[in-house]
Amino acid sequence: MKWINTLLAASRDFKRDPCPGPKLAQNLRDAGFQDVQEIRYKLPIGPWPKDKFLIEEGLEAFTLRLFTQVLGWQQEEVQVLLANVRKDLRDPRIHAQFDL
Repeated sequence: MKWINTLLAASRDFKRDPCPGPKLAQNLRDAGFQDVQEIRYKLPIGPWPKDKFLIEEGLEAFTLRLFTQVLGWQQEEVQVLLANVRKDLRDPRIHAQFDL
């Protein structure tokens, strides 16, 4: 929980919406697009989904920039946190997912 809560807060501090998906269709309509169709996908993270195409991706990339450049963490601190996050994501009792 520490990782995701900190990641979301850092995104907001960086003036970026960490969860733009639910707003995209309306943003397109507001920009004048017509017949906008919205399709939502769930992206499971970790080993628990049966579809092995849906796996842990990009964890380090989007965490490092926000945590080091926005929050001022040392890269070593981020790597320790990420090691714990990866451990949790491999736990089949934890069903983490992003809604896209």
